[in-house]
Amino acid sequence: MKRLFTLFCCLCGGIMIAQNLNISGRVTDASQLPLSFVNVLVYKADAETPSQGTTTDEDGSFIFKGLVAGTYKLNFSYIGFENTEQTIELSSNKNLGNIVLKESSETLGETVVTAKLPTIKKTTGKLVFNVENTSLSVGSTMDLLKKTPGVVVIGENIQIKFSSPVTYINGKRVYLSAAEVTSLLENTDAANIKSIEVITNPTAKYDADAATVLNIITSKPISIGYKGSLNTTYTQGIYPKYSFGTSHFYKNNWLNLYASYNYNTNKQYKEDESYIRYFKPDEVSTKSIWETYFNRTTNSENHTGNLVLDFTLDDKNSLSLTSNISMAPDNTYHNNGHAYIYNPQKQLDSINTTLSEVNYKKDNLAFALDYQRKLNDNGATLSAAANYIYYNHRQDQSVSSDYFLPDNDFLRNNSFFTNSAQNSNIFTGQTDVSANLWEGTFTAGFKFSNIDTESKINFFDTENNIDTFNDALSDNFNYKENIYAEYINYEKEWEKWSITAGIRGEYTDINGISRTVGEVNTQTYFEIFPSASVNYNINDNNSIGIGYNRSIHRPRYESLNPFKYFITENNFIAGNPHLVPSIKDKITLSYSHKNKWFFDLYYENIKNGLGSLSFQNNENSTLRSVYDNLVNEYQYSFDIGFYSSLTSWWYFHLSTSSYYLSNKFNALESSQDAYTNDTFGQYLQTYNNFTLSKDRSFTADITALYISNFVFGNRYFKNQSFVNISFRKEFWDKRASLTVGVDDIFNTLNNVASTTKYYNQDNQFLVNQENRLFRIGFKYNLGNARLRDNKKNINIDEGDRLGDE
Repeated sequence: MKRLFTLFCCLCGGIMIAQNLNISGRVTDASQLPLSFVNVLVYKADAETPSQGTTTDEDGSFIFKGLVAGTYKLNFSYIGFENTEQTIELSSNKNLGNIVLKESSETLGETVVTAKLPTIKKTTGKLVFNVENTSLSVGSTMDLLKKTPGVVVIGENIQIKFSSPVTYINGKRVYLSAAEVTSLLENTDAANIKSIEVITNPTAKYDADAATVLNIITSKPISIGYKGSLNTTYTQGIYPKYSFGTSHFYKNNWLNLYASYNYNTNKQYKEDESYIRYFKPDEVSTKSIWETYFNRTTNSENHTGNLVLDFTLDDKNSLSLTSNISMAPDNTYHNNGHAYIYNPQKQLDSINTTLSEVNYKKDNLAFALDYQRKLNDNGATLSAAANYIYYNHRQDQSVSSDYFLPDNDFLRNNSFFTNSAQNSNIFTGQTDVSANLWEGTFTAGFKFSNIDTESKINFFDTENNIDTFNDALSDNFNYKENIYAEYINYEKEWEKWSITAGIRGEYTDINGISRTVGEVNTQTYFEIFPSASVNYNINDNNSIGIGYNRSIHRPRYESLNPFKYFITENNFIAGNPHLVPSIKDKITLSYSHKNKWFFDLYYENIKNGLGSLSFQNNENSTLRSVYDNLVNEYQYSFDIGFYSSLTSWWYFHLSTSSYYLSNKFNALESSQDAYTNDTFGQYLQTYNNFTLSKDRSFTADITALYISNFVFGNRYFKNQSFVNISFRKEFWDKRASLTVGVDDIFNTLNNVASTTKYYNQDNQFLVNQENRLFRIGFKYNLGNARLRDNKKNINIDEGDRLGDE
């Protein structure tokens, strides 16, 4: 049982006598469901200070040991429930049986709301958002993330402090791409979530490349039986989109079984306008001006499945088998570009049109075996895990460009075709041990990862519908990587202080070979990653802290691949086999007041930062986006957060950030060596949740976001904002629910502009895509909806590097 605190008092200066009596019991709600983490305090008769204190276990039980005979008063408190007190005469061990807490009711006008409110616990580098059985635990887990302080969700992108977090479920890292994580979370019921941890200063037990962590904690299964759900969502943007999902859970005394399936079919539209001014060799005079209008229509479908089998072997041993399967069998991009080319006097010189079609298929299969053993009754555990991932991505692309004179007379055609494939096999093995030591918690572990990726591209020139193999532009690229990691970590809490300290070491061995250019990437390196945080509670209302963390960001396998993906003939994306990992050092100072106001001042410095940089080649009149290491990257930020239930029916949180961002990179297409892209900026996010009915069955959410200036690589962005609104209604005794909402209701995410302007680089893009989306979703619960499941995912971190950034 995890204790919050233990206080021992000597009354009237006397000497303590023998203490050998116990008080125990179990706390439940009115439905006899156990309540965990209920605060229980023991007072001697007429004392104002408790002699002992604890919180209830997962099954609602508690026990106090070492008490002397006498009169005691017990106080039970839990947010959302009325405080309960009991007075007892203790002369022998006493079991109080079930103590039932009543839900608190608050009256405001004619609306009566009975609800447990969400709570927040904030320490340096970590925010815990407790949402179990609250008014926010409705809809999907993705909906819940949009309500979580410090988390920004735009489309399929999840962001924490301008970086993509590594997603964990129950402390195990999820092996899925960003789009697949979104699909998973949209198909996971928020009612099954106990808390969400937003971790900006991860401890050593997390992998070194987890600079920010989103750890989703699910409720543990309690009751025997079956439950399930069916859900479907219709989304309308420019084109309609559909999804269907079903999940099923069964529990008995020795088995927890969970199975889910989700299907998505999606059609999206995007267009952008670009302006590029190409320079003469003097890097000052204008050579030509290109204005391009481009649109893309994407058709995609995706099948995802999850199967979990948890076996309880005995009181000390458990085994888990997990499989995650994601298959995208038919996906296409239709690209259409029109470029108008002007001379320096802005007279039309020529026109070209480009039609491009991409077809790809993707299979993503992951399997895991987890074993855990309780070593003793004091909380020591041993765990071991083995994981295997198979990833296969196959893609064909055809590109055809026609060139015309200003009067639309045809000049020539250039066409080509590419066939590419990536096949990856990943294996990881991990062992961890945890034990109580020196009144704190000690953890240590070892992990091994083996990654073997084979990629190829075949390039064909097309003329008169005849494809001719181009050996110079074709390639095979093989990449192998072994990572050996070990860590130790220690955590301890006192009455006023808490400390976390750890260190992680990772040895990496890399070998990348390209058929065309020979061996291109061979690296071996060992890095140490320390982490530490200290918090001090000044009093009940104020606390301060300081934290430090060092992390690594390894290149994604796709960014190491030297192959080219063409948007148009003159605009392409290419990988870089010479990339090296980046190292981030981060220091955070924090202060909190009344657990409602939170202030963070932090600085982070990134060596060899990884980014996608766009460069215009003025000689060839091409624009390329290439993955490269930055010279340096750093950020200063001052963040303020306010999170509170303003009334019994209105939950509100506000987050702001004032920051300075700086990226220094090599100016690859300029005579100057480097350039610094930097800006000051402001970020503002607000979330409101309203309970609109007495029985809490009707709720509304309003989210708003504003970002002024920020930089990414060598591009500069300005002014992005949106407002989302949604309504949710439960009916049929909460077996069914209907959700209706609109994302980006004012369509302000349209016309997002980015620019690159320095030395001999001058280009800008204006992007329009489907951001204003109307959604309507329906969900029906099967079986016993009160059960909690064992939903989880495979903890393969290396798999995160398979997908897109």
